[in-house]
Amino acid sequence: MRQSQRFNQTKQFPSFGRKPSGGSAADGGVLLAATELFVARSRHDIEEQEIFSELARNLISATSTEDRRRIASLLAPHAETPDDLLQHLARHSDHLTAYPALRYSARLSVDLLQKTAFSGPDTLRQAIANRASLPESIVTSLCENAGSSVIRILLDRNDVLLTQRQKSVLNNRREIVADLSAEMAHQDALNPEALMGQFLQLPAKLKSKAIAAAEMTSLVSQAQAPRKSRDTRTDAARLQLCDALVQEALTQNRPRFADLLSQGLGLPLATCDQLTQADQADGLAVALKALGTSKSQLATVLIRLHGEAASLETIRLLLRLHQTISSGASEVLVSQWVLSDQPEFTSAARHAPLYEAGKKHQSVGEKGLPFQENSLEQKSSGN
Repeated sequence: MRQSQRFNQTKQFPSFGRKPSGGSAADGGVLLAATELFVARSRHDIEEQEIFSELARNLISATSTEDRRRIASLLAPHAETPDDLLQHLARHSDHLTAYPALRYSARLSVDLLQKTAFSGPDTLRQAIANRASLPESIVTSLCENAGSSVIRILLDRNDVLLTQRQKSVLNNRREIVADLSAEMAHQDALNPEALMGQFLQLPAKLKSKAIAAAEMTSLVSQAQAPRKSRDTRTDAARLQLCDALVQEALTQNRPRFADLLSQGLGLPLATCDQLTQADQADGLAVALKALGTSKSQLATVLIRLHGEAASLETIRLLLRLHQTISSGASEVLVSQWVLSDQPEFTSAARHAPLYEAGKKHQSVGEKGLPFQENSLEQKSSGN
C-alpha cells in the first residue's frame, strides 16, 4: 500500500500565496528539476517522499510562473504527489497552474471541487467537467453555475447521466437551453415546454418530437377546457391579416410581411424576420397555420418568398406539414416561441391572444424540415 506523506498546508508551506520577486525563478529552477526526477519514478519510499515534500514546501513560492505551471502538469497525474501540495496547486490563482490538478488529480477533496464549480471561472469548470470521475453533487453544481461550454462537456460524456433534478436545473436556465437545445434534446434533457420553445433551433427529427409534444399539450388543454367559439370580429380580423400577408408575399416585401406576422402572433420582430428566410420555412408553415391560413395561401407565400431557394419537393413537404399539424398544436408552438424569448411571462400567458404586437428580442436559430425522413413514404397518400 502506498504511504502518502501528508503535511499541514499553512504550517509547512508558510509562504503559500506569496509571489517571488522579479520575473525569474528565485529558486534557480531547482524545484522543477527535482520534480522531473520525482515523477520519473512511479514509486517512492517514505524517505524520498519526505525529501521532496521538504523541498516543495521551501521552494514552491519562489518558483517562477512558467516553472510552476510545468511542475503542476507533472505532479497532477502522479500517484505519489503529496496531497496537500495538490490541494495548493488546485487552489492557485493562476488558472494554468490550477487546471492540471483540477483535471487529472484523483485525490482532490470534494469540498475544493464544489467550491471551484460554484465560483468558477469556466476555464477551471471545464477541467472539473473532464475529470475521470464526477460525484453527483459536483455535476449538480456545474449544472447550476457553469456556462454552455462546460455543460456541453457533460452532455457529451457517456458516463454522466443527468438526474431529473439536474435536467430541471438546466431547463430553468434559458441561456443554456438557447445555446444547447439540440444537445439537450438528444440526451432527453429538454422538458416538453423547452423542446417546443426551441423548435426553430432543432434538427428535423427533434422538430417532429416538438410537434408531437405540442399535439399532446393541445389535446390535454382541450380536454380540460374545451375551446370556445371565436368571435365573428376575431375571425374577420384573422382573415384580413391572412389576406394582407399573401399580398405582401406577392410583392416580396419581406420587412412588411415580417411586421404583419409579428403583430398577428405576438412574436418578436427579429424572430419573424428569421421566419422569412428559407432555412426557417417549416417554422413559417407552423406560424401561418396558427393564424389560420389556407393551404393555397401557404403555397402562394412559399413560392413567392422561397421559390428560388426551395425545391418543389421541399414545398410539398411544407404543405404536408401545414396539412398535418393541428391548429391547436401550431398555436401551442407559437405560444412557446413567445415565452422562450420573454422570461417575465407566466404560464398563463401561454393562452394569450395571438394578435398582440411583439417586443423586440433576439432572433432564434435554424435547421431542417420535420417529417422529412418519412414523408417520401407517404407520397402516395397525396397532399
